[in-house]
Amino acid sequence: MRQFFIILKMDLLNLAKSFVLVQYNTLFPIALILILGFLCQGDYGGGGVSSYDYYGVTMLLFTVLNVSVSSANSFMEKSIKSSNLRIVFSPVRTSFIYISKIVATFLFTSLCYIAVIIFCNLVLGVNFGGTAIGCVILLILLLDLMSSAMGVLFCCLFKSEEGASQLLSMMNNIFGVLGGLFFQIDGFGKTVSIISYISPAKWVLEGIMRVIYDNDLSFVLPISVIFLVLTAVFAFGCRLTFRTEDYV
Repeated sequence: MRQFFIILKMDLLNLAKSFVLVQYNTLFPIALILILGFLCQGDYGGGGVSSYDYYGVTMLLFTVLNVSVSSANSFMEKSIKSSNLRIVFSPVRTSFIYISKIVATFLFTSLCYIAVIIFCNLVLGVNFGGTAIGCVILLILLLDLMSSAMGVLFCCLFKSEEGASQLLSMMNNIFGVLGGLFFQIDGFGKTVSIISYISPAKWVLEGIMRVIYDNDLSFVLPISVIFLVLTAVFAFGCRLTFRTEDYV
């Protein structure tokens, strides 16, 4: 395990040194929340839900969905691949390479999003559930973990960071729209409402809204189990598809 933690430390340092990734996972969601919250003031004022409350949750979830792109970048981006060549040829378990990327991306982005939540709650007054904030953070972090694993899996499948990132970006935008992260889609009819449940953003958004506004924790456990199972499936997919020659 000592070898794994050495690799993990190096991956975390690579992520922390990337100004683009730090900016994207901290300043970007805050900017989205500020802009959309200001532009849509009054649109979500009913029932005690302000535009900042709504977009404070949804834009954070949209950024978390796109963690898959960050993990793909941390796995096969050209500069990182060249700096990690020694790992491939070291006497370590092959699985350490992709598992470390998943864990490092999850830890790095989790710290970023917890900081964003604290800032939005204290400075912007975004409602994250009060005493139930722990359940909200849990769901967000489990989505983060699943997204991290999905990004690495797509790199293993498509053998390139560019191809994986393009497909993931397109998928995440579709999931975001279907999940109601940009605007509420319930008014588009029953068919669209049913289709929207293919988006993991829909599950977690509904679960979080129930926690915050209804004090209903019934969705927390099933959503948590689903995300953990999907993470395990994606990690197993990495095991089946990862080849060291592709990493080189």
